[in-house]
Amino acid sequence: MQFSILSATEYAEFTAHVPRIFLPQLPEYAQVAHKQHTELEFLGVRDEKGTILGAGLVTYQPWKRFFRRAHMIYGPLLPWENSDVVTAFFEGLLAHLRQKKNVVAVRFNPLLPRAFYQDITSTEENPTAHRIDSLLRGYGAHRLGKEFYEQSDIQIRYIYTKVIEGMSFEEATATLSKSLRRRFHNEGRYGVTVRFLKPEEFDVFVALHESTEERTTMSDMSAHSQSLYRGLMEELGPEKSFLCVAYFSPTRYISQIDEERESLSSRLEELHTRAQTKARTREISQIHERFTTLESQRERACSVLEKFGDDIPFNSAVSFLSGKDLILLLGGMDKRFVEFGRDYPVERAMFKWACDNGVSIYNTFGISGIFDESAPDYPVLKFKRALNGQVEEFVGTYVLPLRSLLAHATGALN
Repeated sequence: MQFSILSATEYAEFTAHVPRIFLPQLPEYAQVAHKQHTELEFLGVRDEKGTILGAGLVTYQPWKRFFRRAHMIYGPLLPWENSDVVTAFFEGLLAHLRQKKNVVAVRFNPLLPRAFYQDITSTEENPTAHRIDSLLRGYGAHRLGKEFYEQSDIQIRYIYTKVIEGMSFEEATATLSKSLRRRFHNEGRYGVTVRFLKPEEFDVFVALHESTEERTTMSDMSAHSQSLYRGLMEELGPEKSFLCVAYFSPTRYISQIDEERESLSSRLEELHTRAQTKARTREISQIHERFTTLESQRERACSVLEKFGDDIPFNSAVSFLSGKDLILLLGGMDKRFVEFGRDYPVERAMFKWACDNGVSIYNTFGISGIFDESAPDYPVLKFKRALNGQVEEFVGTYVLPLRSLLAHATGALN
């Protein structure tokens, strides 16, 4: 086997057949990163016939003015069961990077499962992960013990996914929890509509993300990140990138309320013509209770219309189709209007798109990996579990010093 630098075309051809790939290893990611003046390389291992057996997209981060760190985010892409390929790749990688005088360390976090789950319960560990961990430690690598919510530059290790391969929307929703299934079967209630926006409308998402930040511990979205995601949307196109936004229209909601009140009034008139029974009395009481609720909702809608106007964006998600996964990567919500999103309109729209377009894995992406009420993301996890999917746990982020003294001295191993 031979380790070598790959061309962009060779890398794109290789990744087209990789079983699973996340955004930072996509050829399109490399194109956007290159436009942002990020130094990068495509590195791989070939067999005797020149066939690429494994590869990775490496980016270089300036570090402490005079140095650099190498990164393979959610890479490398290797057949982990094949020790010969894995060994050839890492030996070649280390030799290659050590030729670069100011690269002091390399970080990587491959899509290698550490364990397998049913919902949040670990069912078995992955023996391949233990073998690879021993191999990497033999090269001097160690796994960073922190998670993404503890250190912002650590990649997500736990995700929550739902396999929907071959399912229609109706078939897939039948597998959800009863509560979520009922909500996903509703569309357009509460005056809400959902739209898919273009990259040039990305500022709508940024505003909602900032609104979320003000109420949570989420980190802000830098100008660089905004440029990256907007660039990815442009590069991947509308077939693989999605900015889904839910809008609340008080005017539309008031109209819906008035229509329901008219329907209830007609029903009430009909009931008053019938003989008195317990069922009739009960239904009349329920209708009057509903009138009270509708009046309160109408007053609330009128108040929102007067204060904020009509057609208000209040919930959003940025998603990407990456290999077999539809990844719901980022979200933002203006929680002043959360009451109008009770049917989870954005999540429903993306779930339906995934089913209608033959997606294999509905990937809600990052969770903390803490599965009780102490979790910093417990409400989010509770919602995701309603999908009746499963946790995926990867091996985590490894760092490997290339020049040990400099790597320690410059803090490149943290």
